[in-house]
Amino acid sequence: MQPAGLGLGALVSQHPSKAICMNGTSVKIECRAMDFQAQTMFWYRQLPKQGLTLMVASSDNSSITYEQGFTRAKFPINHLNRTFSTLTVMSVHPADSGLYFCSASDTVLGRSQRPKQDPLQQPPLSHPTKPLEPCGRRCRERKTTASL
Repeated sequence: MQPAGLGLGALVSQHPSKAICMNGTSVKIECRAMDFQAQTMFWYRQLPKQGLTLMVASSDNSSITYEQGFTRAKFPINHLNRTFSTLTVMSVHPADSGLYFCSASDTVLGRSQRPKQDPLQQPPLSHPTKPLEPCGRRCRERKTTASL
């Protein structure tokens, strides 16, 4: 099993690293948390030319939450203990082609908590600014520059 990712000192590995399947067959992906007890396991899918999409999160099989567009019938998971989880992609079709990732956390999510990724926002400016006015011939002649 090859390491699939590293975050905050926690190592997670996946197997197989690559699978090519016939239409209609199923494939099972295993995820193992190395050297720590994972309370919550997450599965993500990345379609070609797109970002990661959270599919499902589970806490020791006691709480499994599927995101919109993903179902237990198509993507059943097992999280039988705190170091091991599996994701099965049932009845594979070309639309299922992509990268599948797992991640693990040693914290438990409450009922109202869900993983959330916010877009990067610019920090607030420390001083107010006003838009620059167009610089005509006068600026070019004086070789004036503006900087923020």
